[in-house]
Amino acid sequence: MTTDKIASLKRLLDPKKIAIIGASNAKEKVGGIVFRRLLASRRRLFAVNPNEIAIEGHKVYSNIALLPDKIDLAVITIGAAAAVKAVKACIQKKIPNYILVAGGFGEVGSQGRELEEKLKTLAQQHKINILGPNSLGIFLPNENIDTIFVEHGDQALDRKGKVACIVQSGSVGVEALGYAANTGYGMRAFVGLGNKCDLDEIDFLHYFAQDEKTNCLGFYLENIEKGRQFLEIAKQTTKEKPVVVLKAGRTHTAASAVTSHTGKLAGSDKVISGALKQFGIQRVYDDEAFCDATKVLSMLGDAPGDRVAVLTAAGGYGVMCTDFVEKKKTRAGLRMAKLSRQAKTIIKEATFPFTACDNPVDITASATDDMFSQSLDALIQDDGVDIIICIAFFAPPGITENLIDIIAKKIQKTPKPIIVFTKYGPFTDTCIKDFFYAGVVAYPSIRRAVRAARFLVERKQIKHRLLREEAQS
Repeated sequence: MTTDKIASLKRLLDPKKIAIIGASNAKEKVGGIVFRRLLASRRRLFAVNPNEIAIEGHKVYSNIALLPDKIDLAVITIGAAAAVKAVKACIQKKIPNYILVAGGFGEVGSQGRELEEKLKTLAQQHKINILGPNSLGIFLPNENIDTIFVEHGDQALDRKGKVACIVQSGSVGVEALGYAANTGYGMRAFVGLGNKCDLDEIDFLHYFAQDEKTNCLGFYLENIEKGRQFLEIAKQTTKEKPVVVLKAGRTHTAASAVTSHTGKLAGSDKVISGALKQFGIQRVYDDEAFCDATKVLSMLGDAPGDRVAVLTAAGGYGVMCTDFVEKKKTRAGLRMAKLSRQAKTIIKEATFPFTACDNPVDITASATDDMFSQSLDALIQDDGVDIIICIAFFAPPGITENLIDIIAKKIQKTPKPIIVFTKYGPFTDTCIKDFFYAGVVAYPSIRRAVRAARFLVERKQIKHRLLREEAQS
């Protein structure tokens, strides 16, 4: 990607002047919702609507020709046919970037495809960037830039996140991320690709690969039109930053649904799956795994190996965790670590003579915060342990919510990944969110906690393989 293209996309994702075509006083209309969301961005806004005079104290322009110069982005919230005309008018004002929220294009039939082809031609002829059509647009929490007109849990997302989420289906993206925000999720940027008449996943793969504020890229895609190009760029990117892909349309029926949703065809799933693995891309198969993978990969460093130690005050959950760790035929393999004699001695001296120290380490429901802390230290110091899964419950009388800070402080002092599984009755989501804001990755089920460990080991294996292939070439 050229320097000019990067600069033009920066004006799309970090615009200083934004025109909203179809802005409205009606709070229920798309143009009204988008305009009001963008008020929080503190960017200069320019509303265009021939039927309005002022919106929220902002002057409204009766037509596009009256707009001032040097506008970075036009968000077009009007119907399909009118949107194409609006783009033509905006081109006369030399506006470089466009977000088309409207549907009614390639996904609805031949007439819509004709309109979409016109947009594509305009983008090519005038070297402008068009996101969409049929796109929810962009959302950058830290900058309060938000063009999404549906409810999406925007206030719950962490403002200092590092995950760039590029999604073809806006609803999948906003619902998944909105739900993930209930337990803590840090997002750098959300981009809704829509029908991809111009800008596509490759453009944003290029951009966020070079973005210093991004350390993990996640894609929800229903088709990958420029497959080879995407794979090659992703392979270079994943040497530095994880790339996670949720690819929908795996079955014949689902692939047909992709056609009706986007107006485009999906490719052979077996071929796609093999190619993603070959090029170092971590594939997931549902929205929960998408959020879990990007969360852990953005918050924790590489696992040094696949040996897992489990620390618990609830013995039954320790046994279940062991079952999940030793389960075969699933992503990257894990194995239970063999603890050193020194680690076992430290744990027994810190807890009880009857503590089970063979891994999983069960310090029992009689444990205290201090016992948990010292036992965790012993596992961190054990060179035979690569990853630690803490089963942190707050029901035992000696364990308090101070355990959140105890674990958080240890994570800051060790590169060894520590993942938490916790439940706290009706307060589970709040508890996991508290862990998140303390810098701890936590999940509400053992299965998800162990899967997170697999994502880390898989990531390490990918990096080693790609570097080895590079050295041999």
